[in-house]
Amino acid sequence: MYNLYTDFHKTFGGKHYVQALAGVNEEKLYLETNESRRENLITSSLPTPNLALGIMNVNQNIEELALIGFFARLNYIYDSKYILEFNGRRDGTSRFPNHWGFFPSASAAWLLSQENFFRGVGNTLKISQLKLRGSYGVLGNQVVKSGNQEVYYPFISTMSSGNIGWYIDNTRPFAVYMPGSVAAGDLTWETVRNINGGLDLSLFDSRFDLSADIYTRYTENMLTKSKTLPALFGTGEPRINGADLKTKGWELSVGYRDRINNVGGSPLSFALRFMIADSRTWITRYANSTKILSDYYVGQELGEMWGYETLGYFASDEEAASWADQSALGNPQNNYRFYAGDLKFKDLNGDGKIDGGKGTVDDPGDRRIIGNNRHRYPYSISAEADWNGFDLRLFFQGEGKRDVYPNGINYWGIYSTPWCSPNAINFDHWTPETPNAYLPRLKPEIAGNGELSHVQTKYLQDASFLRLKNATLGYTLPATLTRQWKIDRLRFFFSGENLLTFHHIKVAGNDPEKSPGEAFYPFQRILSLGVNLNF
Repeated sequence: MYNLYTDFHKTFGGKHYVQALAGVNEEKLYLETNESRRENLITSSLPTPNLALGIMNVNQNIEELALIGFFARLNYIYDSKYILEFNGRRDGTSRFPNHWGFFPSASAAWLLSQENFFRGVGNTLKISQLKLRGSYGVLGNQVVKSGNQEVYYPFISTMSSGNIGWYIDNTRPFAVYMPGSVAAGDLTWETVRNINGGLDLSLFDSRFDLSADIYTRYTENMLTKSKTLPALFGTGEPRINGADLKTKGWELSVGYRDRINNVGGSPLSFALRFMIADSRTWITRYANSTKILSDYYVGQELGEMWGYETLGYFASDEEAASWADQSALGNPQNNYRFYAGDLKFKDLNGDGKIDGGKGTVDDPGDRRIIGNNRHRYPYSISAEADWNGFDLRLFFQGEGKRDVYPNGINYWGIYSTPWCSPNAINFDHWTPETPNAYLPRLKPEIAGNGELSHVQTKYLQDASFLRLKNATLGYTLPATLTRQWKIDRLRFFFSGENLLTFHHIKVAGNDPEKSPGEAFYPFQRILSLGVNLNF
């Protein structure tokens, strides 16, 4: 790869500042792998193809990628109050037949606090700085992935080859297989357009600061599969520039720092900061004309969860028999039948049966949107203080809103499979003596293929949380003492991670940032002592 650029900057007349930059960058990748393989070694101590009896398999893979980009930027500042910036990129990639894309951006800022007419108001309100800003920009994405692997030729249908898996006349014949999917020949760049507005505010001699942003982002020409095709098509759908998203969001950061000159004979310095953000995303274009719920559809908010409304448990076998037919949610081990202590679902559409209908937005059966699993209102709180050699640092992390539905044996225990070890909540199950228990009567398999496997209101989890991510307390010996030992600084500290966690997940010990029941390493609380020594 290489990068080449040049820049220019100059101040004219004391008030005009201009900076310009232009350049080009290029990247080329050539990757070749070769592999030979032969089975049935005569001796494992000499692993060489010449001492093996099986069929020799030789594989080679060659991949190439080329990128080139031309870029330029122009900045102009007038009187330290008005700031303008323009950027432009023209990029080309070998991944697409439509190689080129142009991606411009522009931003502007106004330091209102520098205006003469504002200084009187600013002095009265103790405003150190007030900046208004806005921007518009377009970015391009050319990375195409299939699973976790990058795809270098998404516009070419590739056909794999190799020996087939069975023997004919004591040999495994060579075969060339059909493409895994059809390729579309008119692919081009994904683009992200972002419109942003914000302000920066500083008060009380910069002791208080606030930064706020609000934005709308349009993700266009996303590389995704085309409309769902029937199985008789014979292979996967082509990947096309077939989806658009719209995202609205905001971010806020508020901080305060100060110093009290005399607290017990020593100055106390402290700082606090609170940060929070939120965003929501909707699909504005996608090839799903029937709006089937098993795929994305236009108008969908990302993360929405469709589920059933749970009314509780059947009090008797007679009530279960007379209720609406909910066999579609049942388990084959129980012949899709329900009895006393089993879950009871609401017949939302009143058709006398409880099911998923046609599985579309227009006919969802007895399902409705009951939650959203996207991360909402992530926030953090940091605090620090220094006094008389002591220092304290606290960092809290949290999330204000997220819905999740449990899955896996770590949550459901013996309700998943009968050979699982029971967990704590398994003991809180329905019996005639405990009709208001958390779980229905004991029945295996229903969390894997039955009533608990269906998203529903009763077991929807509130995944909001607050965690004391880190706390550190330290003490630094006075310099007058350490200098006698030829030491610049000697600090002892105690640190703890994940000391406190407040959450609503039913299963104890579950990491609230993961889905309930998801496999995870045990949630760890770490305590440590340390020394910082500087000579």
